[in-house]
Amino acid sequence: MSEAPPTPCTIPCTAPYTAALRGPRHRWWRPLVGAAVVAGGLLVLVLLTGLGYGVAWFATGLEGAALDEALLGSWWGLLLSNLALAAGIPLARLAVRAGHGREPGLVSSVAGRWRWRWALRVLPPVLAVAVAAALAMAVAEVLAGRPAFGEGTAPAAGQAVALLAVVLLTTPLQAAGEEWFFRGWLSQALGSWCARPVVGAVLAAVVSAALFSAAHGAQDAWLFTDRLVFALVASWLVHRTGGLEAAVVLHAVTNVVVVVPAVLTGALAQAVAQTGAPPVLVVLDVAGMLAAAAAVDALARRPGRAAS
Repeated sequence: MSEAPPTPCTIPCTAPYTAALRGPRHRWWRPLVGAAVVAGGLLVLVLLTGLGYGVAWFATGLEGAALDEALLGSWWGLLLSNLALAAGIPLARLAVRAGHGREPGLVSSVAGRWRWRWALRVLPPVLAVAVAAALAMAVAEVLAGRPAFGEGTAPAAGQAVALLAVVLLTTPLQAAGEEWFFRGWLSQALGSWCARPVVGAVLAAVVSAALFSAAHGAQDAWLFTDRLVFALVASWLVHRTGGLEAAVVLHAVTNVVVVVPAVLTGALAQAVAQTGAPPVLVVLDVAGMLAAAAAVDALARRPGRAAS
């Protein structure tokens, strides 16, 4: 029996994104097959990352914390990190194809494709809100007697250009990889186990948010909360619009707006390896996330917003 074709939709989309992998061919074990594919892909990625780390150790002669700092503050270290995380895109698509036997485009949206026009509509308001939130947080830092964008030594012009090029060209891919993995494959795999779409949406949002936040490593309660709220907002955007586009734009813009000033002030390693956040910055950041989500919702409410 063939599967139903991808659901055409307008924005906002009423087709449940987290139920996209359910259908006549769905079986309870299919998400487990997809998980096995993901586990294999992650193992390969870990091995390749370890190989890259070994090459860096051999080339620089550094080790331990000194090597970590050199990698985090260099353009090639940032490039490798972003590309490794961007691997979440093909990994999620492979898991859906091999594990669920469905079209990989369903990870992008219930329409079965990435909706470029919708993503571009979302970009300007999200960018405006993100910049405003970043400026508010910078002012809060200055008022607290701390550097606005972190403390460091500004890089040389050539290094700054290389870092900015890597940030602008690959940070959107890094953000997309995380969204395809957590809000995409993982959320749809969890949702496919639930007969009621609303239960699947809530389960997917909570579990993927917790795992996304924990995957960032050691962090204090405030920073964990900040990332948890971001993940829940991203899941809501996916549910609201029927695809990953708005969540990817929010994630990519947020990261770029944070990383670019860190590059210019020489605080990149500090920003990337952040393990804590002052409460006032978390409050401002969460306010920015909610404002961005409200802006996307306002766009979605306008009539005639075709998902294309």
